[in-house]
Amino acid sequence: MTESARRQIEGRDGTVFYQRRIGEWLRRYVIELVIITLLLIFGIVTTVITSSARKVFREAKDVRYALKMAGTQYYGGGTSIYDPSNATGLTEGADELIAELSSADGDVYLYAWDSENNEPLRFEYRKGAYTVIYIDDGDDGIDDENGLSNQMMGHWDVSYSFNVLKYDAE
Repeated sequence: MTESARRQIEGRDGTVFYQRRIGEWLRRYVIELVIITLLLIFGIVTTVITSSARKVFREAKDVRYALKMAGTQYYGGGTSIYDPSNATGLTEGADELIAELSSADGDVYLYAWDSENNEPLRFEYRKGAYTVIYIDDGDDGIDDENGLSNQMMGHWDVSYSFNVLKYDAE
């Protein structure tokens, strides 16, 4: 202990006692408590964000399968699910069919469609502050060593963002 942090007390028989000052102890305790609290908050926020991102990722995988099923249904009707002139890239009514076929309740934007194989080449799924982007990399999902499916086709990118400022016209 430093000289400023302790106080010397002399007993009756000449024994010297040292007493810690309460201010030094309290200051150290408060600093440690603040650091521990900040670390806990950071850990909890990180856990919540990553677990929600995994949930949105699962929904985006469901959207991919729903796009394939809806594309097959539209192909059977003689049309295509992909409409590049529409802002979402989907033909009218396709978004309701995709929502019905999957557990997803976010927004789907189809950017590229493989009409030969009836599957999405690139799409985006947005839900809340999360955005999942899927890009087909040409891999068929088969592991060449033993012929088993690796269940991960294409490239997936899951992002988290939030609005700092938002302006609406009045």
